[in-house]
Amino acid sequence: MSAPQFTVGSRAEILELLHSPVRTRDHASQLVGLRGTVVGTMRHGALALLALEGDVDDLPCGIRRWTVHPDDLAVCAFPVPAHGSTGHYRLGLSGTESAAVQHAVPPDAAVGLCGESARPLPVCGWSLPFLVTAARACSECARLATPDVGSS
Repeated sequence: MSAPQFTVGSRAEILELLHSPVRTRDHASQLVGLRGTVVGTMRHGALALLALEGDVDDLPCGIRRWTVHPDDLAVCAFPVPAHGSTGHYRLGLSGTESAAVQHAVPPDAAVGLCGESARPLPVCGWSLPFLVTAARACSECARLATPDVGSS
């Protein structure tokens, strides 16, 4: 069986655990039927790193991310954008700790739309999306990242 096409950000449901790693298969009775988002790939695309939805206390062993073989997943063809996400920019931070500000950073850049130097937070080759609705979002980045609506 050939692996279905999936990309980071695709939504998926665990249908079975016949081809996944042994440690994942050990928890098959608890994992089958759960849904999540593909947040990375492993072994050159042979495995998907799936971040499961739901409360961490309800997940097997309290673990949110599991490696699952693509043949064991039902994958949605298109990623579902997060609420308030522009979908085009990744999250970058400036400042430190409680003074950190979130910036919209274009792919392959380290400068926010506002011109501020920002550090992206890559996780397994994937970055968090910039959310214009975040409490610490840079107002200038939010303005520039949001398409003009209703302007004529």
